[in-house]
Amino acid sequence: MPTYLFRFTIASVPDRQEVVAEIFFGDIQVAELNTESGDLSIEIYPRPNGKPWCLDAEQFLQAIMEARMALLGKSS
Repeated sequence: MPTYLFRFTIASVPDRQEVVAEIFFGDIQVAELNTESGDLSIEIYPRPNGKPWCLDAEQFLQAIMEARMALLGKSS
C-alpha cells in the first residue's frame, strides 16, 4: 500500500469549535483528530460500504503522527 494514499488536511468544520485534522485514504475520510475535550482525540470512521478498514499499520500511524504535529503546530 503506497504511503501517498494517505493524506491529511487541517480544517475548520461546523460541528467543532477548534480546527481538526482530517485523515484520508485516497478520497475517503478515515479519521479525524481533534482537541475538543482538551486532550487529543481520534475518531475513526467506517468505510462507506460498511466493511472494516484493512490499512497498513505503519503507514496509518505515520499519517496520524504527521496530522498530529500539524494540528498541534509542531514541526517534525
